[in-house]
Amino acid sequence: MKTMLSKIFGANWRSSSSGIATVVAVCTAIAIHSDHSLVAFLPDVAEVYVIGISKLVAIVSGIVFAFTVKDSAVTGGTVAQTIEAEKRTGENIWINYN
Repeated sequence: MKTMLSKIFGANWRSSSSGIATVVAVCTAIAIHSDHSLVAFLPDVAEVYVIGISKLVAIVSGIVFAFTVKDSAVTGGTVAQTIEAEKRTGENIWINYN
């Protein structure tokens, strides 16, 4: 999975994938909160749970995004992300991609 994500999103796949998850979660929470007819077919108790869980997922994914945006493995951190950085640090960045 890690290799597939790195091929799709590039070297910063963690921040890209968590950012996309955050956007989807926030948009879903906003849509459900602003238009209750999206969950009106559910029983009242389940409707409350779905609304609460959608907000919780939006908050948690935002926190995960905040932690992954600039961790030590993102460009500028401690892990080489480009060939130039590999030459500078001596670290082989292509080991995990092949």
